Amino acid sequence: MTSGSREDYLIEILRLTNGEGKVKNQELAERLNVSPASVSEMIKVLSNEGYVKYTKYVGAELTEAGLEYARQIRRKHDLMERFLTDVLDVDPITAHEEAHKMEHAISDESAQRICRIIGSPDNEDCKHCEEYDPAKEGCRVDTKLSDLESGETGLISHLRSTVPSIVKRLISMGFVPGREVCMDSNISKAGPKVVSVGNATFALDSETAASVFVSKSDE
Repeated sequence: MTSGSREDYLIEILRLTNGEGKVKNQELAERLNVSPASVSEMIKVLSNEGYVKYTKYVGAELTEAGLEYARQIRRKHDLMERFLTDVLDVDPITAHEEAHKMEHAISDESAQRICRIIGSPDNEDCKHCEEYDPAKEGCRVDTKLSDLESGETGLISHLRSTVPSIVKRLISMGFVPGREVCMDSNISKAGPKVVSVGNATFALDSETAASVFVSKSDE
């Protein structure tokens, strides 16, 4: 049995119970479109691995380890689905289907990188990231590019905006995590910012510049 199959079962149990209560094998069989015998076999495997607790004639429930595992995969799914729709303009139905395939294959490191690019409007999506800080209720808080003084430099840590088109535009211009940026000119708070990234120079409006977060070079 593949890890993807295991994860499908764990996520479906999470969806059916929301992390609380038990689900019957017949219900899982109907939701996953498999035979009750296949469900019984997988539940035994997951029980032996410590991810579910099965009570005969009652059903299966997630253990603490199973609940965390299922939530981690679900967060990856949601993250990939948002990336496909918000950045790549994939239609929602296709994005959901593709995210289902990718959630099993994408590494934690790649998920962290995508999270840095698109930000996290939902804190739950972000809790798998290494930058997550419960005290800050989200990813680490860096300086907005729009707040840099003229002549200051920094490394892009992540992008965050509620407007997908802004993120897409920034990525197309080369504003991606890990690249160095320099504030060439920031005369007024509300005015345009002249910014260099790589060998290119751009004039960004204040809203777009505020969507780029950087770690200042002097920090």
